[in-house]
Amino acid sequence: MKNILIALLLLCAWGSQAQDKFTINGSLKGSLDGQEVYLIYTDYVENTPIDTTVIKDGKFFFTGRLDYPAMHKIIIDRTPEGEESSERYWSAMDFYLENSPITFEADLDSLYTYYRKANQKPAIIKGSKTEDEHNSFKNSLKEKRTQLAMLNNEYLENYHLPSLKGEFNTEEGIRLSREMQNLEGEIKEATTEYIRKNPKSKVAYDLARINFLGMFIELNESQINELVEIIKQGWEGTDHYSSFVQLANKAKKTALNTKYQDFELLTPEGEKVAISTLIKNGEYSMLEFWASWCGPCRGEIPHLVDINKRYKDAGFNIISISLDENDKHWKKAMKEEGMTWPQLNEPKGFYGEISQAYNILGIPFAILLDPEGRIVDFNMRGAKLDATLLDIYKF
Repeated sequence: MKNILIALLLLCAWGSQAQDKFTINGSLKGSLDGQEVYLIYTDYVENTPIDTTVIKDGKFFFTGRLDYPAMHKIIIDRTPEGEESSERYWSAMDFYLENSPITFEADLDSLYTYYRKANQKPAIIKGSKTEDEHNSFKNSLKEKRTQLAMLNNEYLENYHLPSLKGEFNTEEGIRLSREMQNLEGEIKEATTEYIRKNPKSKVAYDLARINFLGMFIELNESQINELVEIIKQGWEGTDHYSSFVQLANKAKKTALNTKYQDFELLTPEGEKVAISTLIKNGEYSMLEFWASWCGPCRGEIPHLVDINKRYKDAGFNIISISLDENDKHWKKAMKEEGMTWPQLNEPKGFYGEISQAYNILGIPFAILLDPEGRIVDFNMRGAKLDATLLDIYKF
């Protein structure tokens, strides 16, 4: 009996240790022995390599320990022999890793590539409760996201592509833009409700955190404070909570309904002027960021020319801010595009103060300001801008 009890205790101790680490047993169809597999931690901003192994007999294996469940990537490097490793040769899959036995099964001929394409399939991942929770949440919004994707394709076909040729199907574009914004609003509210109901969930924590990681903060200060209070319920006293509060405080500087930040930039004549000297009290303004080398930016300018003609006398002011580091290219593009409204330049490009302040990671990018200089909305492009100006000016 004593020996049985000892054996049981040893078994329990082994089980406890097993729960305190993760294992990933990978099984791949279409693989070649010797191909490298990378385990990467991702916080949605940066990727941190954790471990590397190689495929043997179509299998790979990782083990380790985590303090919390976290999003990771498995990357299979299929770079041909003799060539330098490149993302274009990678197959990849994101998933929540946690301390449990996990299996990863995939067919490399159909697995997501690093840049996803149509008809690709995810790996089959079993053993992570956090990943199961994440999939359940995504599935709850699958129908709405499918509708949104269909509307987006319709928008591209009926509004965006014709606009690049100078054909503005404004009425149709506004209809589609409004439908997309309504769906985006429903998805956003469903996500917020999920966070409210699951304050201790790592999935909910990450969904809340994502609000602060993009180029624009689509929340006002009150909504940011609400998220902080929700996350506090599940994470107070942890590094996760401290990090979340820091991101939230930074986000408040560019949140909806906050005053725009003023900076001195260069005019085409080489003079330094403050943005505030070009913003007219009592009128709506738009800070529009672009560059001569940016194809999508140049594609948007004919629409801005049309907007300027229609609304400048009604009191709508466009202020374009170029991120060109080459002065000659900036001035040449302005002339070619017929940009007759106020023009400024940040010669340090993405490293300039205004770019850093607004976390501008890509262009075109636009910020709409109300008559008091408060941020109304971001990403003001195409028919979204048409719809907003129609609401404001009624024509």
